[in-house]
Amino acid sequence: MNWFNSADATTPAPASAEAAPARPAIASWRVVAAVILCTVGIAVSGLLLLQHHGQSSAVAAVEQLCGAGAHSGCAVVASSRWSAVGGIPLAAIGLVFYAAVALLLLLGVMAGPPTRAAAAALALLGLTLALAVDLVLLGVQWLAIHDYCRLCLYTYGLNVLAAIALLPARRDGTVVGEAVTVREGRLAFAAWGLGTLCLVLGVGLGELGLARAQAATAGNVLGTVPLTALPAGATEADRYREEARLASEQVRRLQETLDDPAKLERYLTEKAQRDFEQGPVNMIDLAGVPYKGPVQAPIKVVEFSDFLCPFCRNVAGAFDKYLPTTAGRVVVYYKNYPLEKECNTALASTVHQGACLLALGGLCAQEQGRFWPYHDRVFSAPLSNPQTGDVQRMAIEAGLDAAAFEKCMASGSQRERLTAQINEARNAGVNSTPTLFINGKRLPSLNNFGTTVDAEARRLGLPPIPAPAN
Repeated sequence: MNWFNSADATTPAPASAEAAPARPAIASWRVVAAVILCTVGIAVSGLLLLQHHGQSSAVAAVEQLCGAGAHSGCAVVASSRWSAVGGIPLAAIGLVFYAAVALLLLLGVMAGPPTRAAAAALALLGLTLALAVDLVLLGVQWLAIHDYCRLCLYTYGLNVLAAIALLPARRDGTVVGEAVTVREGRLAFAAWGLGTLCLVLGVGLGELGLARAQAATAGNVLGTVPLTALPAGATEADRYREEARLASEQVRRLQETLDDPAKLERYLTEKAQRDFEQGPVNMIDLAGVPYKGPVQAPIKVVEFSDFLCPFCRNVAGAFDKYLPTTAGRVVVYYKNYPLEKECNTALASTVHQGACLLALGGLCAQEQGRFWPYHDRVFSAPLSNPQTGDVQRMAIEAGLDAAAFEKCMASGSQRERLTAQINEARNAGVNSTPTLFINGKRLPSLNNFGTTVDAEARRLGLPPIPAPAN
């Protein structure tokens, strides 16, 4: 069978007293074009799914396409509560959809003109429904999130182009009934049903694995990969010579990383370490700032955080496990950088509605010496657009005096302090959360926290700090 020269083939005419006019089957090249578009959709959805679960290579790739930090619409949409339905990421649903449509079309092409016409008609119906969903999601980004994911918009465009390619397949439902009357059609649709089930199970298992990996990373979010130990008797001069040697090979290694994700990961780790060492020292005001650990600790970590940021919640849990292992050599300070325009006016758009209210609540809790119980209570459960009543309830549950807290919140006495912390963060180059500073230097990558602290301990002549346990 020559699939690509069958545009003039006709579907079987039903037996009747008056023969029905023959319908021309949709050209194979249109179906193949739709398959290619769906394949691109699979790749984009897969990338967004990996980014949703914080896979570093995918996050870096998305940042290259959409921008980084608070300027990335893709990151804003991914961190919103609209990025998943019933706990299932929309990217996973998109991945299954594109794969199922591509499989249906491929099986239709292989089974012959009648089945190809039926498969194209069903695929067109699915794409039409997907476009309706796309309009809803576009409205959510416009009205609720106030930002746009460029890669999501690409998938909407792919749906439009695939629907246009299959437009000649628009028929009444009889075309599907005609296809299942022949053996090839029945086999094709049975194979599609089984294949779609396998796709759902495969993506579901992959999603479960990614979620577990993300949970494990959250428990160890500060990074555990130790710096390579120097040989016995090695000096600082030996280490610097090794750095010089690595620098001289950078061009060759950079080319190799393009083809090897593991090498790319190592390169990014080394680059983050160099960026930290060469970065400026910021004078951060620590007077009256809540902290965990001994105030005299030689390694001072400052975190600019948002109470509604899920990654900040992960960092909070990781610090609780990490600090007891540092033998009093690390202290962590908490400062506010809420991603909401109501108090952080330099933002292009609000990321977390209600974050300013929670930040003010933290400052009022600090007035009563109960910041950390309030901090732990707020991070103990995900929140969405909290109101004043929600903040007061959590403050009471954290053991604060209700009347004093309510008076503090109503007076706005802490707003000036909050504005000062936001301005300080912005002057230090903060544009997303969590952002960490170690002894005044900004940490380029959260995953390099453990190795950077260990390097800072060596610089200060301290023994190595044990890496955080999983």
